[in-house]
Amino acid sequence: MGAAALAALAAGLALGPSLVPAGVAGLGACWGVSAWSRGVVPGGTIAAAAAIFVTAELAYHSLDQVAAVDEGELLARRLAALALMGVGALALSALLLAALGLKTGGGLVLEAVGVAAAVGVLALVFALARDERETER
Repeated sequence: MGAAALAALAAGLALGPSLVPAGVAGLGACWGVSAWSRGVVPGGTIAAAAAIFVTAELAYHSLDQVAAVDEGELLARRLAALALMGVGALALSALLLAALGLKTGGGLVLEAVGVAAAVGVLALVFALARDERETER
């Protein structure tokens, strides 16, 4: 399953962006099936989630064919944005896993963690959608 996901990602990088989402989704599904088959969340899940996210971002950045006058500054800005988004994905996945570990009946604390996780996911999705629209212009 993981090999098929990597093959789809590689094909997406070679042939165009249409296969990149399938490859990234396959990587996430492979990790999810692995966790499900073990019955527990593996220790590296937080790092794997951030790595899959950064892989997707790097895949799309590698497909970007925009020539810029000041490539050094553009590269620095992209790397800084990627690092911030990677740290955000790391923090968000840690928050979501912490929410999964809470016992039912946690009351207000459980509700607060759930709301914070949902808001974080939505904020990340909106930030990525906004960033995608800006790069298309």
